[in-house]
Amino acid sequence: MKFTCVLPDKDGTTIEFYRNSFFGSLTIRANGKRVYSISAFNPFTHFGVSLTRNYEFSLPGSEPRHVCITKERPLFLAGFRPNCYRVSFNGVEIGNFVGT
Repeated sequence: MKFTCVLPDKDGTTIEFYRNSFFGSLTIRANGKRVYSISAFNPFTHFGVSLTRNYEFSLPGSEPRHVCITKERPLFLAGFRPNCYRVSFNGVEIGNFVGT
């Protein structure tokens, strides 16, 4: 799954999200700099009981900027069906994306 989202802040920060569904690695970049990542060698990327997973991080700057990306997977056959990704900026939802 790969998507790009522009934050509604004064800098116009661009968030790039990339998750490899086969290996489980995850990388989130803000204006080209890596701000969050999960290795494919981490066993918790492949196994989980919860239907939702949050990826949260804060960006440095003059104003508080907290970003939360929530992945929501379906209950049955989750590996073969699309997941829903919701992007929130300072507690306000700014985007929805659907993909594997």
